[in-house]
Amino acid sequence: MKLLKFLAVIFLTFQLVSPAAAMTGNNGQPAHYLALGDSLAAGMIETGGIGTGYADFLAQTLGEAGLLASYNKGFAVPGYTTEHVLNELNKDVEKPSSETGETVSLTDEVKKADVITISVGANDVLKNLERDESGNISLDPAEVQRAIVKMVGNYTAILKRISQLNPTADVFVMGYYNPFPHVTELSVQLNMLVGELDKLVKGMAEGNGAYFVKVNDIIASDTAAYLPNPENIHPSEEGYKVIAEQFAKPVLEYIGLVPLPEVKVDFTDIPQNSESYGYAVKAAEYGLMNGYKDGTFKPYNPLTRVQMTSILTRALELEAAKPVQFTDLLGYPVKTQEEVAAAAEAGIVKGIGQLFMPGDRITRAQMALMIHRAYEEESGKTYKPVKIAPFIDISTYSGEYQDAITFLYDKQIASGVGSTGKFNPTGYLTRAQAAKIISNFYEQVIAGN
Repeated sequence: MKLLKFLAVIFLTFQLVSPAAAMTGNNGQPAHYLALGDSLAAGMIETGGIGTGYADFLAQTLGEAGLLASYNKGFAVPGYTTEHVLNELNKDVEKPSSETGETVSLTDEVKKADVITISVGANDVLKNLERDESGNISLDPAEVQRAIVKMVGNYTAILKRISQLNPTADVFVMGYYNPFPHVTELSVQLNMLVGELDKLVKGMAEGNGAYFVKVNDIIASDTAAYLPNPENIHPSEEGYKVIAEQFAKPVLEYIGLVPLPEVKVDFTDIPQNSESYGYAVKAAEYGLMNGYKDGTFKPYNPLTRVQMTSILTRALELEAAKPVQFTDLLGYPVKTQEEVAAAAEAGIVKGIGQLFMPGDRITRAQMALMIHRAYEEESGKTYKPVKIAPFIDISTYSGEYQDAITFLYDKQIASGVGSTGKFNPTGYLTRAQAAKIISNFYEQVIAGN
């Protein structure tokens, strides 16, 4: 039960945003395919040798479709962890190509690639699971937790590095499966561990523009065929074949993808003749807020601390000088981490110790404080009102909060709630309200300077 409680805690620690994968496509042209990772990418089979792995089967599929320009799995090495892959990317190692035998640079191979698959991270966690001579498995939850935190951080850095080297490559990240299906006494805990790892890595991958490929369900559907050796955690070639099939559909889809032309901003869930619609469109056109891929804006959804921080960082075009210091942001996309770090360095946001509490909903009073600080950061001026705004529900707030709310009132950036005479400082900020406030702030403070 300790493991179950641990998994619940670690998943809450890494509450991830999951935007759609930002694939570029290859216009239907043959693709240069690079496979990175550990023994699964290398193709180690259940008997212990290197056979035909999922990357090989995927390359065969692309070749049969006339969509393979080149293929290299020479940088996939059994036993590799995320740290190994990250170090090799940063050091630009050279190794023989699995296709030609010629020594090639990893940096050059990444820059050349149109499609990159990665399967890594399992070894980061598995090294903390011990199996005795009787086949019994034991683990230390604290060590597993530390391994997961480090693994997600490394994986994020891997995707960032790949994007720096080749921003147009389409990256496909492989999920995980239970490598010990024969250990029935731990099946619930292990399956839950795999499920939560999938959630974490899926959010991390999609948040960094990659595509997540889930494999657990297909492997679990026939472990006798796909994981036949109780003494070996690797799939059979039949197992690799079905894993390759999970990759093949999205890879073929994105190779054939032609980027769509830019279209006019429009939202289907806001009346076009309403004030909210106008502000939502403005916020989107200014590049401050986005809609959802189904064409909606979701105007009544509350905004979180991390979302509001990202909006203000984009508005002020802030850049971070050093990595984020808040530990509960490590599972978020690198871009989001950098945005929060920049806002924290500018004094716009603060945390509690090493925690930022990114998923907490933001109140209208907290929003006012952030925008007031953003104004002073942008203008270099201190704003001290002559008279506090006439809202009847802000008198119990500190002077800093009252000054911030009055700033919004005086600058006509935000108003109260109807004719109630109240600001509703404890109310949660909605996306529609944020669109109006941030658009007014951008026009009057940012664009006006």
